Amino acid sequence: MHALHLSATSSEEEFAGYVDAIAAAPGCRGRLLDLLREDHPVYDQRGGATVSRMRGWVLVALARGPVSDAALPFLLEELDTGVDPYLVAAAARALRSYPHPRPALAPFVMRALEQIRYRDDPVSFDEYGAYATSTSATGPVREILETLAWLGPHARGVLAKLQSVARSRGLAKQATAAADRALDAIHTAIGNESVDTDSCCELPRSVISACSWPRTDRRDANAIESLPFEDHDGTAVTFEAVFRGHPTIVVFFYTRCDNPLKCSLTVTKLARVQRLLAERGLADRIHTAAITYDPGFDSAKRLAAYGRDRAVRMDGRHRMLRATADVNALRAHFRLGVNFIESLVNRHRVEAYVLDAQGRLAASFERLLWDESAIVERAYELLTESTEDIHAAGPRADDRALPPRSDSPAVGVLASAGVAFFPKCAVCWATYVSMFGVAGLERIPFPAWLEPVLAIVMAINLAFAWLRGWATGRMHGPLLVSAGAAAILASRAAPAWERLGLSGVGLVLVGSMMCAVDSRRRGAERVLATHPGWIDRTRQKAGLRVTPVSLNRLAGSWNLAISCLTTSVRRSTRRRSAAGEAR
Repeated sequence: MHALHLSATSSEEEFAGYVDAIAAAPGCRGRLLDLLREDHPVYDQRGGATVSRMRGWVLVALARGPVSDAALPFLLEELDTGVDPYLVAAAARALRSYPHPRPALAPFVMRALEQIRYRDDPVSFDEYGAYATSTSATGPVREILETLAWLGPHARGVLAKLQSVARSRGLAKQATAAADRALDAIHTAIGNESVDTDSCCELPRSVISACSWPRTDRRDANAIESLPFEDHDGTAVTFEAVFRGHPTIVVFFYTRCDNPLKCSLTVTKLARVQRLLAERGLADRIHTAAITYDPGFDSAKRLAAYGRDRAVRMDGRHRMLRATADVNALRAHFRLGVNFIESLVNRHRVEAYVLDAQGRLAASFERLLWDESAIVERAYELLTESTEDIHAAGPRADDRALPPRSDSPAVGVLASAGVAFFPKCAVCWATYVSMFGVAGLERIPFPAWLEPVLAIVMAINLAFAWLRGWATGRMHGPLLVSAGAAAILASRAAPAWERLGLSGVGLVLVGSMMCAVDSRRRGAERVLATHPGWIDRTRQKAGLRVTPVSLNRLAGSWNLAISCLTTSVRRSTRRRSAAGEAR
C-alpha cells in the first residue's frame, strides 16, 4: 500500500484497493483528503463518470471512521453543489461520522435534499463499482433524511422546509415514509434535548472556505505577466494589462459545465457582485473577470453570449476571458482545482479569487458557494493598499515602452525661460492667461463679447489651480490664485481700485508656482485613496495612471489652447484698432 504511487495510468481496481488500505490503516486516513483534490494526477484523462465513481468511493471510505474538520469542506461542498446521486449519497452518509453535529450543518443537508430529490437514483456502497440491487440499494434522498434525523435538535432551523417537502408530491412513497421518520426523530430529539446555541451554531474555522494572505506572503505574478488572453470582444490583452493597477475579483467557469450550481451560478453571482460594486460606487475602481477553464471551446462569441445571458456587465473593466496560450501556467499560478480529459473538464470545484493591485492573490473563496458581500468587502479592503502597490510595482509595460521624460513642472519652467521666455509649461500658460487676459482689458479695444470670454478663461485657470491643489493636498497655491482673481475682478469695479489688478497678477503668479511645486507621492496617494471616484474613472477611460504630474500637464494643455485663443483675439483686436487709428 505504501509503495503504490497513483497516477493517471493506475487502474480503478488499484485505486479502490489503495483507498480501502489507507482507510483501514491507523494514522493514514488523512491521505484520503489528498485524493479528493480535483487536480490530483489520478483523475487526469478520465471521464466524468469515472471520476465521480472514484471520488465517491473516497467519501464512502471517510464514512468508515471519524470525519475530521479538515474533511468537512469536501462533504459540505458535495451537499451544497452536488448533482450526482452517488456523490451526494456518499457525502450525506460520511457526514454522520462527523463527531460534532451542529445547527450550521443543517442548511447544507436541506439544500442537498431540495436539489437531489428529483434525481433519487439507487446506489450501492457494498463494494467499488457495485450495481444497486433490491437488498443493497440506498439513495441520496434516503441518506440525506437519515442525516437530518442524526442532526436531531440541531435540525430545528430547517424543520419547516422539511415538513413542506414531506407534504409535497416531490418524493417517492418510500422517501415520504423516510421523511416522516426523520420528522418524528427531530421532534422527539427537540423535546428531549436542549442545544447550546453559543457553541455549535457556527462551522469550525477550518471549514470556512475563504483564505486571505497578508501583503508580505502573496505570490507575485511575474511568471504570467505576459500571458496572453482574449476577451469577450475578441480583444487581445495580457495578464498584466488586465489585472495590474487595481484590485480584481476573478472567478473561473466554462460554458459546457452541466452542473447549474457551479459555473452558471458562479457567473450569475459575479453579476450580483458587479451590481454591489455599482451600488457602492466601486465599479470603476474594482474590476472583475471571469476566466474559462476551456479556452479551446469557449470562443469570444460564446463568452459574450454566456455572460449576456446571466446579466454580466462586460466592458474594459469587467471582462470574460480565455487564455490563448500556456494554460498550464495559469492553472499553476492560481492552483486551480480542475482536471481534464483532453480539453474537456472532468471535475472542478467552485473557486473565486481577489487579486491586489499587483495581480497577486490576496484572497480565495473555494468549494463552498461564496457570499457576494464578503468578496466585495475583501476587495474593498485592498483599495487602501492599491496606491502603494502601484508605486512599488514600478512602471507598467506600456509605460516602459515610452521614451524617458521629466516629471517635474519646474524643469518645464526653466526650459521655457531658456527659449526666449516662450511659455511651455502649465504654470506659464496659466499665468499668462490671467496677466494678459482680464488684467489688461482696459488697455485694448475689444468687442463687447470679449470681456466675458476672458473672464471665463480666468475661471478655467482658477479651476485647474484648485484641481492641482486638491490632488497634492497643498491648498496655499489655490487660495493665492483665488485671491489674485478676486483682486483682478475688483480692479474692474472702480477706478480707485485699479492698482489691485497688478497685485492680483502677482498673487496669481505666486499661487500658480506653488501649485506646480507638488509632491508626486503625496498627491497620488491623496487622490487615489481619499477621493478616488471620478478621477479614477477618468484614468480608466484614458488608459493612464493619474498622478499630480499628469494633472498638471492636463491643466497645461487646456490653458495652452485657451491662451492661444486669447492671444489670437487680442492680436486681432490690436490690428483692428491700429487700422482704425490710421484711417
